[in-house]
Amino acid sequence: MRVDSELKPATEEAYRDAHPGSELLWAKARDIFPEGVSGAAKFFAPFPVFLESTQGAHAVDVDGNRYVDLLMGAGPMLLGHGHPRILRAIRDQLDRMTNPMMPARRSIELGERIRAHMPYLERLRFTNTGSEATRSAVRVARSVTGRQRIAKFEGNYHGSDDLFLVSAHSRQVAGSDRHPEPVVDYGGLREGVERDVLVLPYNEPDVAAELIAAHADRLAAVIMEPVAFSSGGGIPATREFAAAVRKAASDHDVVLIFDEVLCAYRMGLGGAPAYLGVAPDLTAIGKAVGGGMPLAAFGGRGDLMEAALGTEAAERKIFQSGTFTENPLSIAAGLAALDALEDEPILERADETGQLLREGLAAAFREQGVDAAVTGVASIAQVHLGIRKAQNRRDVLRADHHATRDFLLGMVARGVLWPPGHPGVTSGAHTREDIDEVLAAAHDLLGSADWIERSPGSGGVRTSA
Repeated sequence: MRVDSELKPATEEAYRDAHPGSELLWAKARDIFPEGVSGAAKFFAPFPVFLESTQGAHAVDVDGNRYVDLLMGAGPMLLGHGHPRILRAIRDQLDRMTNPMMPARRSIELGERIRAHMPYLERLRFTNTGSEATRSAVRVARSVTGRQRIAKFEGNYHGSDDLFLVSAHSRQVAGSDRHPEPVVDYGGLREGVERDVLVLPYNEPDVAAELIAAHADRLAAVIMEPVAFSSGGGIPATREFAAAVRKAASDHDVVLIFDEVLCAYRMGLGGAPAYLGVAPDLTAIGKAVGGGMPLAAFGGRGDLMEAALGTEAAERKIFQSGTFTENPLSIAAGLAALDALEDEPILERADETGQLLREGLAAAFREQGVDAAVTGVASIAQVHLGIRKAQNRRDVLRADHHATRDFLLGMVARGVLWPPGHPGVTSGAHTREDIDEVLAAAHDLLGSADWIERSPGSGGVRTSA
């Protein structure tokens, strides 16, 4: 299924008309930054929106356009932008110290409080980013098992290390749906990196278990997203799938790692085990954990963490450190975020508006006769035009990428900050009125003749007129 190519410029023209200031700034930025951005995730065609301010569930760009924000910093702003408890905590900490690069008392407090909610984090260490956390978790697994290879699921994204940029973002695939083969996503990766990666099919419990068993003698770890977020299409793992992966890893002494960087707190303060019913050996958490400041962590079973990082660790002790890890400003924000999440109905509001968003979008697509799968869970949502169901990366790739991109670009032009390529997320600051505004924009866009051909037999994503 496709969108007729002559219709695409109308969507882009509306976007350009609404963002002249952003276009000028992007042209200037291209003289400083490659592609005009300081990170790949910040760019989308034809140019990104440059923001001026944020508050609650809203953002304002340099052209004065106001948005209902469904990007929310790509996940961290679970409480909303500018939550007063976070701001007070950061301001208070600024008067004390910012970056001593030495241990601080409040880090112990945050670690204890996280562990009280996530008891499977028997030992943990703080990092700055999710990429550092997943990298370190894999190093622990390699150290304690003495093996090098990892298994990952097609379409799962675990950060910017070489191992994780295999069969994550590429629109090319190899092998069959049930037996995928590794594809190197980018240039500059270590030659032969794909030989260290076993690629598994997501949400296919029997096949995943069989492949883990067949390759277990070389596997240090299996790493998976409990909710396959960005390139995974906003698709949650099923309980049956998670249980099968857990059992296969346990049966064959392979370390199971959850990448909860995105879904930490969003799926409940108890973490992934609270909704999947199984616990990993190691996990990585991040984004919302820092209340909007740079903070992540990795940890899990005490015996594994002590064997690889403890004072009595043998010759296989791994190196993990960083100048800004355990930064007091981030720790203060993390403590304030937990205070708010424990005291206020933030998760309830985020989950309610997330459900309203998914249900409302699905209804809008049905009413307009558009084939589309709406995925997500709790406060997470994503759309895939041109297909009716999505449970893994292969399904996402079968969707009409151009139609999905045009829909989301059209939403940005209509005051909804939901850039193409990112799932949408809600927060404790979103209201029913915000979701009504988003859905009104979707109805307006889907009903507009300048977006997609409405006549029957056009070859577009509409089932019929």
